[in-house]
Amino acid sequence: MKKQKQENLKANSIRLAPSVWEDCERRAERMGLKSKNEFIRDAITFYTEWLDSPVTQKFMTPALESVIGAKVRDSEERLARLLFKLAVDQNFLAHIVGNTYEYDEATLEDFRIQSLREVKETNGTLTAKDILRGEK
Repeated sequence: MKKQKQENLKANSIRLAPSVWEDCERRAERMGLKSKNEFIRDAITFYTEWLDSPVTQKFMTPALESVIGAKVRDSEERLARLLFKLAVDQNFLAHIVGNTYEYDEATLEDFRIQSLREVKETNGTLTAKDILRGEK
């Protein structure tokens, strides 16, 4: 925020609840400002600049932006690894079933319905090895 010289400031009164005045004073002290008036001026300047901004991204601190970006990247990487493991497991099963049995269309559809129900019940934590070991 731009600092203004005392002599360039015009005095006007403002009515606020006592609790709001106390909050302004506490925050001004915590921020190391000279007065609650300085806190109020800075708050108003920030708010009006924010309102005039077409994009509020410029108000996000670089540190916060970096933390959020890192969390999103971590989540994307974790999901990508999980999807890769799932694809490997599904491919593994397809090879076992395809090379071992010859099922008709109706039986395959029954298996698909059963699989859908089991995935819903286990929240997707059931693996091919669990089923082959009879741990379902």
